[in-house]
Amino acid sequence: MILSSTTRLTRPWSVGGKAQGLLRLQAAGVRVPDFAVLPAEEFDWLLTALPLDAEGLRQRRQQLGNYQLPVELRGQLKAALHRWGYPGQPMVVRSSVADEDGRHDAFAGLMDSYLNLTNLGSIWWAIACCAASAYSDRALAYRRQKGLPLAARPAVIVQRQVTPVASGVMFTSFPEYPQELAVHAVWGFGEGLVSGQLQPDEFYFAKASGRLHRQTIAAKEQQLSARPAGGLETTAVPAERQDAPCLSEAQLQELFATGQRLEQAFGGPQDVEFVVDAAGTLWIVQARPVTQAIPEVVVYDNSNIQESYCGVTTPLTFSFARRAYATVYRQTMHALGLPAAQIRAQESVVTNLLGLVQGRIYYNINNWYRGLQLLPSFRQNKDDMERMMGLEEPVDFVQTRKKSLPAKLRLLPRLLLNLTRLLTAFARLDKAVRAFHARFARHYAQFYARPLSGLSPAELLAEKRCLDAELLGQWSTPIVNDFYVMMTNGRALRQLRALGAPEPEELLRRYLAADQDLASTQPTRRLLALAAAARPQEPLRQLIVAFPDDLPAQIEARYPDFAREVAQFIDAFGDRTVGELKLETATMRTRPQIFYQYLRNYLLGPAPATFGSAGHEVLRGAEAEIAGLLRGRGPLRRRRLRRQLGQLQQAIAHRESLRLERTRLFGMYRGLYRALGERLMAAGQLAAAEDVFYLTEDEIETAAEALPAANAPGLSAPGSVGTLAALVAERQREFAGYARQHVPSRVTVPSPPLAAAAPADGALRGTGCYPGQVSGEVIVVTSPDDDLAVAGKIVCALRTDPGWAALFPVCRGVIIEKGSSLSHSVILLRELGIPTIINVPDLTRRLRSGQPVRMDGRSGEIEELPELAPV
Repeated sequence: MILSSTTRLTRPWSVGGKAQGLLRLQAAGVRVPDFAVLPAEEFDWLLTALPLDAEGLRQRRQQLGNYQLPVELRGQLKAALHRWGYPGQPMVVRSSVADEDGRHDAFAGLMDSYLNLTNLGSIWWAIACCAASAYSDRALAYRRQKGLPLAARPAVIVQRQVTPVASGVMFTSFPEYPQELAVHAVWGFGEGLVSGQLQPDEFYFAKASGRLHRQTIAAKEQQLSARPAGGLETTAVPAERQDAPCLSEAQLQELFATGQRLEQAFGGPQDVEFVVDAAGTLWIVQARPVTQAIPEVVVYDNSNIQESYCGVTTPLTFSFARRAYATVYRQTMHALGLPAAQIRAQESVVTNLLGLVQGRIYYNINNWYRGLQLLPSFRQNKDDMERMMGLEEPVDFVQTRKKSLPAKLRLLPRLLLNLTRLLTAFARLDKAVRAFHARFARHYAQFYARPLSGLSPAELLAEKRCLDAELLGQWSTPIVNDFYVMMTNGRALRQLRALGAPEPEELLRRYLAADQDLASTQPTRRLLALAAAARPQEPLRQLIVAFPDDLPAQIEARYPDFAREVAQFIDAFGDRTVGELKLETATMRTRPQIFYQYLRNYLLGPAPATFGSAGHEVLRGAEAEIAGLLRGRGPLRRRRLRRQLGQLQQAIAHRESLRLERTRLFGMYRGLYRALGERLMAAGQLAAAEDVFYLTEDEIETAAEALPAANAPGLSAPGSVGTLAALVAERQREFAGYARQHVPSRVTVPSPPLAAAAPADGALRGTGCYPGQVSGEVIVVTSPDDDLAVAGKIVCALRTDPGWAALFPVCRGVIIEKGSSLSHSVILLRELGIPTIINVPDLTRRLRSGQPVRMDGRSGEIEELPELAPV
């Protein structure tokens, strides 16, 4: 039976993947050229009882190649052809194998297609050839590579040809940069693009805005055109069109809209082939799923966290901070009453709340949003969190999950439980905070009662585990209070906005900034008091201003009463300093000179003004504005706002006092790790104790557990001396390089390049198409007659096509001098996970077979390596 594009199917015929794609396109309402399908059932009888060994596969190809269309089917097909304008209208014959154009297996370019067919004899012949190509060597090689059954079931499409002025391929989500929709196009027939023969124009849209934000217009000297006698031929592009874009702005906008619609209708990114006819009309001739896994777009932002982790940090600080955030988040989920199974399911989220970007700590915004989805009112909480985190640009690709009414009803009991637990925790916050401070004070005093210098490595690790269990592992009160601050702040802002405040956020900041009782102000108050005590004692003041190297020792010897007050200050606030959450930071506790440096600043000039006088003026102004907003409002509304503001002030006061405890906790860990660094240095593992900060927590623990119990100077773990020192030296070089680089406050990975980076003089660079760094020996292939022993080598080619499918799986990487990232061969390379770079100028002239190189499939960089001397 011949199934035309308008046939009502009375049974489930096997029309194959490509024909199913055409039917889906029609259902989606896009413009598709008329077509008919010979279903797989028409060919099944030819393959019956033929085995799947080498001889049987050859016979299957031969049987299909000799296929003769029955007279009845010829009549049906002729009738369809005449309806489409034959013989004046050329036709196309294309394959449609049952598992072709699937979600995971594209078979891109592996089966044959025949274009510009102008007589019946060529159409009958092309039908047989298309069916037989299901058993071609390259198609069978692909099946073996992908683990697919060798028994292919071909169907064949006959379609009205739209003779193109321009043709191309659109990926509705570009695999390298999923934020983009990519369009590549050439003049004439698209075979020149998908085969890699012609260099295309490239257009990239930002999907969120629909804006064309980068493009490359190629010099297009040749095109594939229809030969009058049938088939295609290469012709010259008229000079005036060679450097002109082959798609107009209106056509590009139509493609973008179509691509967005198809991705939504088909439930995922689509690989779409299109043509534009002489009238400028856009036709879609194929759509199939993009088979390469589309990477998640991850947004890292440090707008707020840089206050705590300023600039480049160290591996130890990052590994500790990441573990601390994960520990606290697990406690939060437990406090909310989430089931244990659901908490375990969130492990990949909670262990990746932070990211390290060129040595700097960032929030992984994706995972913070995912955590919020565990709470009711995602959208409102999202807005509140973004405000608290200081995000200048919201992130909108993590959205609340819409649920059906039955799903909502099933979740309602758990949501009510979560909400009840949260509200109960909020109501008990004052009592919980007092209990938290009391427990913390006990452990804090016990910790500093034992001098760390006298503890063995095993005892230091035991102290660390005690901190993990008794303090860090009992941190739910601060995080519940942070939630309370976030939600209360959001409610207060919404109330001020409803009252007509023109800039509610700025007004609320002024109102809250004047609170003088916050724990964060206490160190400054105490320092001012110490400065006031030192100022009248002129010899003491002059000694502090002179700032000799042994200043702390001189103060202790000459002014013991003042030294005791300084010791009390350092005991209370010695961990509070710039960059206090970075474990490598020197603090007043680890280096008392820092305290005297702060104090000296207060003693150099006249006494500072009364602390907080400017804040009182700010507060009075903010209170007057709020009073004006409330004037004439009902008592209930006035009471509600005043209560909300009071609750917010109290929650912020708790937050500041709890953050001081966090600072002290980090100070205890800092002391432990410095002491472990001393032990590792004594054992010869590190060149200096401070080098410990260039190791991760796990690396330090492993190294410390291997140390002898006594850890006397000169003793070391057998067989491991120097290994840590070499690792530290490498990381110190790496992080020193990061310190010289500028990194924006928001980093998106992967991030589309807005302009092509010019390679350094003599450097080889192209466009990365599939990530992966590999090193190896090059084999340059420019002709089918070249050496094809590519196993274990990096293939360098002028161009590639799907015929290379049998070579790809055994090579280490592929570098192509010319081509399109949307060509069929690059699609195959992505499917196979082979690092790939394209568009490398002069590649095959610069490199020679046997030369060693290193390639980076993400950045597109190629490094020529020194050759080994012959042995």
